[in-house]
Amino acid sequence: MDYQATEKLKLNASFTYNDAEDSWDWDFADRPSLVYSGGEKPHYDTVAQNNSIDDYSDLSYQQYELTVGGTYNFTESLYTSASVTYSDFNSDEMYVYGDEDGSAYYGYLGVGYRF
Repeated sequence: MDYQATEKLKLNASFTYNDAEDSWDWDFADRPSLVYSGGEKPHYDTVAQNNSIDDYSDLSYQQYELTVGGTYNFTESLYTSASVTYSDFNSDEMYVYGDEDGSAYYGYLGVGYRF
């Protein structure tokens, strides 16, 4: 959303929501093209170990991101822009890297000149 507050000040805001869910529902034994088939198998590449992927690869999360900011024009050429973002990530399942829940705030402030 953009809003022209004054002739020199333009405000903006955005909101993003992501909801994802998926699962790994097949076994490596069911996918022969993925099973090692030549010579001696490496000790770390077994069907049993690869089937463990189902334990940590289900995907289920919600992500929210809210950004507010604006641009102020000092002159036709000189301006400044700023924004701040709040981001929140909620994972319903443990994933490859563990618990990925968390929140963050970040922002920027810049000065520009148009030629």
